[in-house]
Amino acid sequence: MQQKPIGIYPRWDEYARRAGPWRRFRARILPVHVYKPLMTELYFAGLRFRTRGLASKYQGAKDLLINLGCGGNGLPGWVNVDGYPGDGINCVCDCRRKLPFPDASARGIFSEHFFEHLDYTDEVPAFLAECLRVLRPGGVIRIVVPDAGKYLRAYCAEGWGEIGQLRGLHAGGMDPWMRCNYHTKMELVNMVFRQGTEHKWAYDAETLCFLLSYFGFVEPRPCEYRQSQLPELAIDLDVRRSESLYVEARRGS
Repeated sequence: MQQKPIGIYPRWDEYARRAGPWRRFRARILPVHVYKPLMTELYFAGLRFRTRGLASKYQGAKDLLINLGCGGNGLPGWVNVDGYPGDGINCVCDCRRKLPFPDASARGIFSEHFFEHLDYTDEVPAFLAECLRVLRPGGVIRIVVPDAGKYLRAYCAEGWGEIGQLRGLHAGGMDPWMRCNYHTKMELVNMVFRQGTEHKWAYDAETLCFLLSYFGFVEPRPCEYRQSQLPELAIDLDVRRSESLYVEARRGS
């Protein structure tokens, strides 16, 4: 796949050129890779303070279906959780460390392209412990992430064809998610695994199954697109299908 010379660097050069004096000054004090995570954490600190009584809303709740980190993809009949308000989101909270739901109150938890945004050693343990607590015995968790194994195999393949299909690159090589072109396949791999400062870890099936088992879930296993042991959880987005890994596990009895 021939690449146009409209890549990552020209994009950021254009951003810097169009930025006002305040942004240029701020960038000299706090680079974007420092400033953006700092502002994000300050926002979530304030959100935790504002939502400290949220658990009372779900007191006595049972048989929930919970969509964690759903973005704008909330569904009717679900508790659609995200850190930012938006269409379809009916539970705004910081779900990385604490969930506002009672013990054993959910029959299913779904999370698509959110888990990779959690820090592997700091946030993942708390997040999975909370999911296990909230699931009822026999309840199912379904986690969908970018499949690092697929990307590494595609990186090793000849040419751009395989890795371009995984990412869904448009004609001319444009990344539909980040709206930039890549000069090399390693630029694409870094964008998928890092996405600036947003992605914290890359997963293959072995690693994700290990984590779920390590933190107390039973029978973790890879699944196919929209095939689930709990039919309600088969809500995977088609636009993510080519690059995604699907793994499910249960809470034991």
